[in-house]
Amino acid sequence: MVKPEAMKKYCLIISLLLGMSAIATAQMSQSNLKKEPVTIGIKGGLNIPQMWYFKNVALSQLSQNMTFTPTGGLFVEIPVGSAFIIAPEAMYVQRGTDIEYEHFSGTKVHYTMNVSYADLRLPFELRLPITPYFQPYLVVGAEAGMRLFGKIHIQRTVHVEMDESVDVGDANMGLIHAGGFAGLGIRSRFNLGAMGMVVKLSASYHQGLLDSYSEMEKNGTAQSVNVNAYQMTGKRLSRGIEATLSIGIPLEKHADDACATFSHDRYRRHGSRGRLFGF
Repeated sequence: MVKPEAMKKYCLIISLLLGMSAIATAQMSQSNLKKEPVTIGIKGGLNIPQMWYFKNVALSQLSQNMTFTPTGGLFVEIPVGSAFIIAPEAMYVQRGTDIEYEHFSGTKVHYTMNVSYADLRLPFELRLPITPYFQPYLVVGAEAGMRLFGKIHIQRTVHVEMDESVDVGDANMGLIHAGGFAGLGIRSRFNLGAMGMVVKLSASYHQGLLDSYSEMEKNGTAQSVNVNAYQMTGKRLSRGIEATLSIGIPLEKHADDACATFSHDRYRRHGSRGRLFGF
C-alpha cells in the first residue's frame, strides 16, 4: 500500500498538472485564433526506456540494452500568440529496463522490466513559423502518470538455469510517475482538399523525478527477484527517448454554405439600374 504522505505528494503533483491544463484551456478563449485555430489529433511512436540508478554507482555502471516500446495517445494544440503553443496530451507509454550482466559468482543474468503507464502531459512549444509547411519548434513540459500493469522477467544460469516472471504491482514498483521532458520537432500545416491538416515529427528526452522503488521495497516487506544486482541504496529513476509522429485536424469554420456565397456586389435587387445578373 502507498503511504498517506506519499499519496498526498502524488495527488499534489497531479493536481498541479491538471491546474496547468485548465489555465491552458482558458487561454484558448482569450487568444487570437484567426490564423492558428485549436487543433486536435492523435500521435504515436517509439520509446527507448531505461532506468537510472541514482546514488548507486554499481547499478548505474551496468550497461542497459536498447529496447523499443510503443507509445501513443491524443493531443490538443492551443495557440497562444503566433509562435507559442500549449499542447496537453493523454498518452500510453511503457517504461523499464533491459540488463544483461555476469555476477562475480559466475551467474549470468538477463533482467527485464516492462511497465505500462497512463500519462497526462503538458508540453509547451516554441516554434519558428518560417512557412506553413516548415515550422521547427522546441518543446519542454511536465508529465505525471499512473502505473497500469507490467512484467518483470529474470533469466539466470547457476548450475540449473532459472527462468522467472512476476507481475508488476505495489510490491515492486511505485504507483505514480512524475517527470519532465525536452525535445525538438518539425511542424507542417497544409490543406488536404477542403480540410486542413497538421503533421508533426518530434524527438524528446524524458526524465523521471520520483523514485520508482515501491514503499514495500524500501521498508523491506517485499523481496526482490533479482537479488544479485538489486540493492536498495539510492533511488531508481526512469528515463527514455521518444520519437513520435502526430497528425491533427484544425478546428476552423468554413463558410461554404449556399447563403454565404451571396454578395451585394454580385447580385443587384430588382428595380436598380441594369439587370439582375449572376444566373
